[in-house]
Amino acid sequence: MSIIEFWLEAKTTIDKLIEQFLNSNRDWDLVDISTYILKDGKRFRGTLNMFFTVALGGDIKDSYGGALAIEILHSASLALDDIVDLDVTRRGDKAAWVIYGNRKVIFITNYLIPTALRIIQTSYGDDALNTSIELWKDTSVGALRDMYDNNDYIRTIELKTGSLFKLSTVLSAYASKHYNTKQQMLDVGKYLGIIYQVIDDFVDYKTKKLEEIDGSAKQLFKYYREGKLEEYVRSVYLEYKQKYDELISNIPFQSKYISEIRSLPEFLANGLLKEANIDKI
Repeated sequence: MSIIEFWLEAKTTIDKLIEQFLNSNRDWDLVDISTYILKDGKRFRGTLNMFFTVALGGDIKDSYGGALAIEILHSASLALDDIVDLDVTRRGDKAAWVIYGNRKVIFITNYLIPTALRIIQTSYGDDALNTSIELWKDTSVGALRDMYDNNDYIRTIELKTGSLFKLSTVLSAYASKHYNTKQQMLDVGKYLGIIYQVIDDFVDYKTKKLEEIDGSAKQLFKYYREGKLEEYVRSVYLEYKQKYDELISNIPFQSKYISEIRSLPEFLANGLLKEANIDKI
């Protein structure tokens, strides 16, 4: 099965898991907001968790709790980001705060985030919970650096984006019971997250007006101004793809998944580029 086929099946499964989660909480007064925040989405991060779980020899059903929790956390973080950034659209529709207001969205995300962390603890235990809490803290630090610190682009995107990618991949070590691969799977997520974000920031320069560029993408302006944006982005992509390739050679993945695992950096990068009608870097 190709990674695209796996993703399409995983997305369907994750959507069903989210529907079940929402149906089990129909007593919430704010369930309609939760439904709106969690709807749609590509489900890449949850898919990565499921994919690496089976690649490590685990049962895909053991990844369901992690995939659900990751998508809840990701959607909640996007809803909060939209408030901070005053973004009025999300996933092709109005941002949640535009429809429901800041207060309601903040209240419900404050419920969703610890609920997702509890799902992780219930599914995989206290060590997985502690790891998840640290990664969530890193996400918050990354968001602050994204807004106020322009000194280290790679560190910013590792924290901002890489942390949730790390969570996606490290939970597969717990789900598959390959606990000895924990650090390696954290690094897998780190490298994929950096690759994803540098391409995403590059796309911003190709699809937005300069005055609309914000977040970590603003840290790339010096390369844009010097006419070296493509060169820099390509160098980061190749550097972290090489690190990723070297790393996965030392992880005990099942052989039938190796080819698709190696294709993941290109899959993520090309997906972002094609979505923006960009042929290549």
